[in-house]
Amino acid sequence: MKKRKRRILFLIALSLFAYCCFVFKDSATTLTNEDFIRFHVIANSNSPSDQQLKLTVRDGLLRSINDGLAAETMAMVKPDKTKATLDIDRSKEFIEENLAEFVQEAQAILKREGCSYPVKAELGTAFIPKKTYGKITFPAGNYNALTVTIGEGRGENWWCVLFPPLCLIGLTPEEGANMEELYKEAILDEKYRFLLEDTQKPKTLKLKFKVLELMEE
Repeated sequence: MKKRKRRILFLIALSLFAYCCFVFKDSATTLTNEDFIRFHVIANSNSPSDQQLKLTVRDGLLRSINDGLAAETMAMVKPDKTKATLDIDRSKEFIEENLAEFVQEAQAILKREGCSYPVKAELGTAFIPKKTYGKITFPAGNYNALTVTIGEGRGENWWCVLFPPLCLIGLTPEEGANMEELYKEAILDEKYRFLLEDTQKPKTLKLKFKVLELMEE
């Protein structure tokens, strides 16, 4: 009984400590796990062929999603503005509205590769371990994530960051450069700017997480 009580007290103390400390500040900037949308692709198995299929589906969906978000960005330009804006809420809406299309596209990609695995796509909360993208490291935690599961979903996972657009993997160098420039012009929220800046210094983000999410982890 005493051990259980000490364990509960320890978890509460740990959660409160993490809640207070997992904050990244750059000037007046404070980012939380709610400020990002991650992209999560799960392979059918760890066989070489299934892992390659995962990457092929990843590349196709990334190109489609980036194109779609770019179109959303340009469609939201107002007559009195010279720059477009696209926030995380509209990005979530776009993903939710197109989940069925993402499934169809993934299945079409698999079919071209001679495979008939079922595909599932959902937008929700997913626990993602510590990951580094280029020079930016994200802490482990629960994030908004578009999760695409291929077949039985028993293979190794792949992650990136959809919003802000840190994963341009799968695009040609020209497409990637054009997309990156578009997003630099489109995203006006200053709290994201330092993520898109060219820098030689690695960044390890410390994000504010919800207490309940940390206790679940």
